[in-house]
Amino acid sequence: MTETAEEHDRANRQKFDRWAGHFDDWGFAFRYFQKRVLSLMVLRKNSSFLDLGCGTGWAVCRVASMLEGQGHFVGVDLSEKMIEKAAENSKDLTHVRFHAASAEALPLEDASFDNILCTFSFHHYLNPGKALSEARRVLKPGGKIYILDGTPDDFFTRWIDQMAAGIDKGHVKQYSSGEFARMFSDAGLQRLESRTILIYPVKVHIAKK
Repeated sequence: MTETAEEHDRANRQKFDRWAGHFDDWGFAFRYFQKRVLSLMVLRKNSSFLDLGCGTGWAVCRVASMLEGQGHFVGVDLSEKMIEKAAENSKDLTHVRFHAASAEALPLEDASFDNILCTFSFHHYLNPGKALSEARRVLKPGGKIYILDGTPDDFFTRWIDQMAAGIDKGHVKQYSSGEFARMFSDAGLQRLESRTILIYPVKVHIAKK
């Protein structure tokens, strides 16, 4: 039976709601990868930053602290429990906002962000093309998106991805570097590069508006 978008979102929401209370206790590897991707960004004071699938808001809080609150810092996550935890984690920071929403329907204004981050979230999206179209809509001209995820560029990692999709109901698909290039083009984004972060097959895929 084909899964509806509502059913898919509900399954993901329930899973990450369960994780929210203890995610900060064991997410150190996740943070490491986020630090590596943030180091690739040009982050200036008074710029704007968006994290898609922000979880408990670590990256949003880090960028807001780095820029001393001078800018616009936003996180979006499907899980309301993650967003509640993110709000708690950011209570002492200024110009930080979080939204419980889908990356495929962002409650954000057009041309609002200089940089968008998405780490280990994209393979959960049922409609990746729609998510990229939304990302393009909210990016400023010249703004960039950085998508970090497992990237099956060979048979073995494609097989692992298929196995993961069979085990985890919320896992849709990991995409190859070539597939990201095509999806970026279809969304009207200019692909800049795909590069390995620390270990293959974890790669960051970078595009700009």
